[in-house]
Amino acid sequence: MATGASTAARARGERNNTAGIETRQRIITTAERLFARHGLDAVSVRDITAAARVNTAAINYHFGTKRGLVVAVLARRAEQLGARRAELLEEIEREPNPSLREVVAALVIPTAELASDRKRGGYFYVGFLATVLDHPEYAKLVADTFDEITNRYLAALERVTPHLPPDVREFRFAFAKDFINRALFLPRHVHNWIEQHAPGADEPLTERIIDFVTGAFAGDAIA
Repeated sequence: MATGASTAARARGERNNTAGIETRQRIITTAERLFARHGLDAVSVRDITAAARVNTAAINYHFGTKRGLVVAVLARRAEQLGARRAELLEEIEREPNPSLREVVAALVIPTAELASDRKRGGYFYVGFLATVLDHPEYAKLVADTFDEITNRYLAALERVTPHLPPDVREFRFAFAKDFINRALFLPRHVHNWIEQHAPGADEPLTERIIDFVTGAFAGDAIA
């Protein structure tokens, strides 16, 4: 039977553990937002600690280094995003004759859904992905994290774009991924231009992006 002292010690341990988890999540959430808005190089550990209301020791304890924190930000929503992509890809892979637009939709929709989730921070994760891919040191981390899903998208695209050579298809895929992240995270400047020239033309945004990317893959390669 536990003594009063051991029960109290266990309770303190549970409180400390809960506080540690909350601190870790607050740091990740803060870093995700700052990285998305300003880029990786422009945000220092001091910026993150000040915004998260923690000291540098907390960063060192939970992540070791700034790189460790970047890895943690990437990993937190990667499983969720990967699972949604896999779900839509499975539907495509079961279809005997999927259309190009269906494959592109399976590429766009998971990121669009995440970007629409401002309350839980999915929007900033999309922005984080856009900025982390700009950084040579971290771009491979993203590639390794989503490599299996990327290969499945390329296989699906091969089925619906037989007119494209493999190098052209991969080139367009690389541009499409980058465009999707940036269009969903920073559409304001595009929206402002559209409001002056064709009000409402960017709505619904997800459908417009799917149309745009579908058109990019549909075009023939120029020898």
